[in-house]
Amino acid sequence: MRIEILNTDGTVANTIIATPEVAEQLHPGAWRVAAEQYEPAPTAGLQHISVGAFYDRFGPAKWAILSDESPPVRAVVRDASVRKYIDLDNADLPAGLAILQAAGHAIDPAEILDAPIQPHELP
Repeated sequence: MRIEILNTDGTVANTIIATPEVAEQLHPGAWRVAAEQYEPAPTAGLQHISVGAFYDRFGPAKWAILSDESPPVRAVVRDASVRKYIDLDNADLPAGLAILQAAGHAIDPAEILDAPIQPHELP
């Protein structure tokens, strides 16, 4: 959690990420829990990529997929577009990619799902 380290006059000198126990050990009586807490970024090991990076993984088929107005493809695109990130381990994702293939889009689901995540793809 975010902990504010306090000066003797009560103003904030620094902000750290720690538990209250650690804050007390390091700065006895001179800390407080920050009012604003932030959601941590996805940690290593998670298969999360940004929505844009997900679309980029379609390669040359990206634009045809994004402009395809057929109801099944529109549903897949809309479903992906409303998400904060794409979880490549989501059990429903292969079915969505199969819908794109069935609509005639030449994509390789293995390339989309199994390619190593690059730093620029992180959400």
